[in-house]
Amino acid sequence: MPDVVIVGGGQAGLAASACLTWRDIDHVVLEKDDVGASWRHQRWDSFCLVTPNWTVRLPGQDYDGPDPNGFMSGQGYIDFLVRYANEFKLPLRRSIEATRASPTDAGWEIETTEGPISCRALIVATSNYQTPALPPFASGLNSSVLSLSAAEYRSPAQLPPGRVLVVGSAQSGGQIVEDLQIAGRDVILSVSRAGRVPRRYRGRDAIDWQDRLGFLDRPASALDDPRKRFGGEPHMTGRDGGHTMSLQNFHGAGVRLVGRVAGVEGTALHLKSDLRQNIRAADGFSATFCRDVDAFIERNGLNAPLDEGEPGHAPVTSLDRYEEPSRLDLVAEEVSSVIWATGFRFDYSWIDADVFDPFGYPITMRGETAVPGLYFLGLNYLHNRKSGIIYGVGDDAKHVAARVRYCLENSCF
Repeated sequence: MPDVVIVGGGQAGLAASACLTWRDIDHVVLEKDDVGASWRHQRWDSFCLVTPNWTVRLPGQDYDGPDPNGFMSGQGYIDFLVRYANEFKLPLRRSIEATRASPTDAGWEIETTEGPISCRALIVATSNYQTPALPPFASGLNSSVLSLSAAEYRSPAQLPPGRVLVVGSAQSGGQIVEDLQIAGRDVILSVSRAGRVPRRYRGRDAIDWQDRLGFLDRPASALDDPRKRFGGEPHMTGRDGGHTMSLQNFHGAGVRLVGRVAGVEGTALHLKSDLRQNIRAADGFSATFCRDVDAFIERNGLNAPLDEGEPGHAPVTSLDRYEEPSRLDLVAEEVSSVIWATGFRFDYSWIDADVFDPFGYPITMRGETAVPGLYFLGLNYLHNRKSGIIYGVGDDAKHVAARVRYCLENSCF
């Protein structure tokens, strides 16, 4: 039997595998599909990473291409992961799904679609983004209207003629709206509470500033609401070299903005009267980010260019032009498709261990749980903000691998 089983062949699982390999720890990686499955099957055709190429780093392999400040395509990142797995000859077993994990006297018993596997330690690397989370009322949509989650959307050509309603304005929703716009489709956007940040500000990318300000190192304890660990991200994009996204820019380009959807009855949608509030909140999020950067520059005496401004994305001074209907008739609006960009949910019910908080989220100390031999990787705020993104998963993987080696040598489990 292997000493360790890793469940998940994405960036977190591969990073953990590489670190275990270098420590001569016998292990296997179980992947129910293929390397980077969520990047393959839950992204649209034009998808690009929202973090710059310089953040693409896994243990033993950082981005070394010609455009560190550019943004890798989804397919480009899949290719990066495949090369990584092949170069380090990682012990990946494909088309095997773990269905149950239970602690035993000798370690762990993993039930899989190919039979049971025993091991001394289990590393779960399946991320936050497992299954699209549609609101319960989405099932009330009339079957005459095509209903897709953001994970099912591929391109505008996939949709029938007619207007498209996108529900949710965080990263995925905003990027899908732009994809539809570029294709010349008429779009209605149901605006959520997601914030926004400028793509570049005072000479640097927003992610660069977040890194310098220590935002990416913030622990979950710094959040005012624990649910923000798995909430929607501020809308931004890496498409076409990266640029700022804003609700006012969408509005100016012809996208109709409405409030959040509160319910669905056939082809009638009930809306909340919160559009103006959500626009104001998105602008406020951006303004706070810019003030934080300005203060950091002044505090550290940095030589940074002044903000040149982005006229198309300037905060809205008057919200009177934004109507707030309480109802949306999809037939009257000629809406043929609804895309639900309403996030994802995670499910760890297959793990027989009392290590989860009231939200079902693992309780760990940088990936290590209180149950001997059980570890997690790749989750938002597992250790800090960057634990759940490409930029930070490698550091956590190194830590977990070191802890596994220590426990194997000292009979912790």
